[in-house]
Amino acid sequence: MTGRYLGVDVGTSATKVSLVTEDTTLTASAGYPTRYGSAGEAEQDPAAWSQALATALAALVAQRGADLGSVTAIGLCGQTPTLVAVDAVGQPVRPALTWQDTRASAEAAELADRFGDPEPLIGTALPWSAANMPAKLLWLARHEPSTVRRTRWLLQPKDLAGLELTGCPASDPWSTKGICRVSDGAPAADVLAGCGWPAQACPPIADAWAARGTVSAAAARRFGLPEDIPVCVGWSDALAQVLAAGCFERQSGFVFSGTSAIVGVPVTDESRRAAGLFRVPRSCAPSPLLYGPTSSSGASVAWVARLLGCQPADVPIIAAGAAEAAEATPTFVPYLAGERAPLWNTEVRGLLLGLAAEHGPPDIARAVMAGTLLSARHVLDTVAETTGRQAGEIEYAGRGAGDPTWEALAMQTLGAPVRFHSDPDMSARGAAILAAIMTGISLPEAIATLGDRARSAEPSPADLTLGRT
Repeated sequence: MTGRYLGVDVGTSATKVSLVTEDTTLTASAGYPTRYGSAGEAEQDPAAWSQALATALAALVAQRGADLGSVTAIGLCGQTPTLVAVDAVGQPVRPALTWQDTRASAEAAELADRFGDPEPLIGTALPWSAANMPAKLLWLARHEPSTVRRTRWLLQPKDLAGLELTGCPASDPWSTKGICRVSDGAPAADVLAGCGWPAQACPPIADAWAARGTVSAAAARRFGLPEDIPVCVGWSDALAQVLAAGCFERQSGFVFSGTSAIVGVPVTDESRRAAGLFRVPRSCAPSPLLYGPTSSSGASVAWVARLLGCQPADVPIIAAGAAEAAEATPTFVPYLAGERAPLWNTEVRGLLLGLAAEHGPPDIARAVMAGTLLSARHVLDTVAETTGRQAGEIEYAGRGAGDPTWEALAMQTLGAPVRFHSDPDMSARGAAILAAIMTGISLPEAIATLGDRARSAEPSPADLTLGRT
């Protein structure tokens, strides 16, 4: 297979780009801030995403071998559910409400009481949570009715990037769940009406690997790309990572650690439902999945770094000095800002238990790291309780892959063989693979030629014993 595929990931903290070929991968990124507030606000400026994309592409071009003029196709993915309301000319009408924004907690509870089971309305058991689209929409209708009047399309960050590149506002059914039905892509009309929004605000829906259009002349000038390169509709960053790690092909479980963690397992029976987890049907992916996003994976590491007066990258170095005996280690519950899957409770809070006089920074650092991994294990166990079987293998990517302390803790906590992936930007790689599939490359061939390198490791009997304590 020949081709040069550009993947774009509009993530929570940065926009990342990866230029992927059969032989090489070149990457670049540019970050942006989130504005947090005391009432649960977590907003971003959509203009910062556009500037970050331009900056990241310029940094990519500066690297040897990064010729954007020969790009075959562009794939997109990004953080979800982050709400971007745009007007009729594609301009955002207010800052984006990110998935971390919890102001809609009361609206989420109200929707749960009013609608009950979301499956008939949305096509999947989407939790009525402040993190998800319906509660955010109801909050906006109540607090900012002018936003409803000014809005033409309800988009996700990658869809705004696609709109800016091609002029097309399309989205995929999984990223837009709650605004559309995932089963057929039609507007979730009853939910939208109940939240005070017209069904016409739902964007056009197509498969993630479908073409949304080609790079326009204006976008070519703005972003330094050639005109007429095809651009795909794109996916959530979570499913792009699942794709890039080969989980659909190998039917392996996954733990992808970033600001939050994405954790789950492919399943054979798409009718199975697990409390507190997303059920991705075949209408949205190559095979069904049960998965969930946690709230505070990397965020917990950043918290303990502030506590210990160090950088997040120093936390595993400090933790390496801790005693490994289970009875000598404190326990950390990483619910620093509530928890998403599988609890979906914004009110629960973190705990640091079992502290003793002899404990110091290494023990606390190790406890926090282990706690984030045990939060992922909670999701894996929830899937296992539903399906009756544990994941036979776990694909691990992101924070900690390649670090000996993180990897040792993963072997002790996840309870299965682990494949550690080398690419720290699996979402952007997944977007590039989507671009290849859009051009007609089969899924097996795309994974075989554009996937990253991974190392397999088996937990020892001692690891498994620690994981059960």
